[in-house]
Amino acid sequence: MGEDIRWWQSIVAYFAISLWVGALFATVLSLVLAIWNLPNPYAISWLALMGLSLAVPVDLPTPRWARALTRFSLEHAAQYHDLALIIEDEAALCPGRPYVIGYEPHSALPTALPMVFCEHSPIVPPALKSVKTLATSACFYCPVVRHLWWWLGGRPASASVMRGMLSRGDSALVCPGGVRECLYMQRGREAVFLQGRTGFVRIAMQYGAPLVPVFVFGQTDAYSWMKLGPPAVPQDLAERLARAIGFLPLFMYGVWGTPLPHKVKITTVIGKPIELPKREQPSSEEVERYLLTFRTELAALFERHKSAAGYPDLELLII
Repeated sequence: MGEDIRWWQSIVAYFAISLWVGALFATVLSLVLAIWNLPNPYAISWLALMGLSLAVPVDLPTPRWARALTRFSLEHAAQYHDLALIIEDEAALCPGRPYVIGYEPHSALPTALPMVFCEHSPIVPPALKSVKTLATSACFYCPVVRHLWWWLGGRPASASVMRGMLSRGDSALVCPGGVRECLYMQRGREAVFLQGRTGFVRIAMQYGAPLVPVFVFGQTDAYSWMKLGPPAVPQDLAERLARAIGFLPLFMYGVWGTPLPHKVKITTVIGKPIELPKREQPSSEEVERYLLTFRTELAALFERHKSAAGYPDLELLII
């Protein structure tokens, strides 16, 4: 009987862990299959249902069942990855003060992000309870996914949305390098793209919000991936294509080729806040200087914790 219970618990846990990732895969696949099978009546009905779901506003109060499901999913995901959270100076994080969190790396998919930085997460630091994540706007045009990611704290990535967060006193989380970092991913090396990524620093300065560097170890190993690039395609050609279509063609998969991530330990490290002067119109020189400070602190954070996280030989490339 005990073994049966553990077996069912494992099935439930796998469902919970792959919930927010699997929804994206499943929705896109279902839409492709429906379009492929047109004019089948079932395909038409499914496309109509998905279209109607887009009319349901995302900013409605989160239902109680959705909060419970989200928390359930995040708890099991943290257990599955044996998630460790390290906060270098928790006393420096003040409740009620907005922060701009720079989360790195993006990896194939930033699966560790909601496990820590979501109001429904059981381990979110109290001072960051109101944090919201800026995610690619394309997610909020996808049926089902748009509501699920909204419940996880995701918001469309734009300067106006970020300013709205900070003006309300919420903390804003960004992954400065975004999917551009996927171009430079390699086994045994983490890639962070910060070249020209001054927008998040500028907005942080306009609101006097400290920058908080965050580095996640193990996340890049949560998925296997194949990307467009060398040796099959020259790096510069892959970059031009990614810029032209807005994303990098990337095939990723987890356990048995499914959306379930590989079972790897993930360690999230939150660095000490970097205080910024409040400037309505910060100069380009000031912005570049604090971007360099963020870059330096992120690299130092990586070096201080990589051995304890289980990656003593891991290299970091900051572009």
